[in-house]
Amino acid sequence: MKKIFTIFAISAASLCACAQSSVLADILQDIELIKREVGKLTLEVERLSSENESLKKALKDAQNAATSNEGMNAATASLRAEITSSAAQNRSEILALVRKELDSLASQTNANLEKLAKAIGAKPQGQVQTNFSENYPKMGITHTVVRGDTLSAIARKYGSTVKWIQDANRIADANRGLVVGQTIFVPTKE
Repeated sequence: MKKIFTIFAISAASLCACAQSSVLADILQDIELIKREVGKLTLEVERLSSENESLKKALKDAQNAATSNEGMNAATASLRAEITSSAAQNRSEILALVRKELDSLASQTNANLEKLAKAIGAKPQGQVQTNFSENYPKMGITHTVVRGDTLSAIARKYGSTVKWIQDANRIADANRGLVVGQTIFVPTKE
């Protein structure tokens, strides 16, 4: 009886670990999304900084070109007002974008953390493959995963099977085993 209970306990722990790794894969994919969004925001900040530098240069050129004291003062005041207004507007736009992205990502992260917490205490929903076969063609091609790819779509595209791709790449969950940017081996018929 103790042996049966021990086997049951080990099986339950294994299934929970599989569910946790699936949720962890979702979190890792969200982190990749966060990195891309931060990269976009960084590029936008650099563009706005460059625009700000151009405006500063225009101000300096206007100051040097003005011959009369009154004309120079008027041009300088106008350019300063334009730079100040532009900088304040750019800063507000960037902060609004960053705030919006951070709120969205925080919501996604919280949702995934809740999923992970539930997965730790819950029974796994489906059966996840844990043993892999070496019975697949050793010839094939590599494929870099893009957003929207599924194992079945990749298998159809190259004349392979989901099982072969799972076995060749040790992908436990056919529904959540792919990560954007990941390179996988796709066995094909010889």
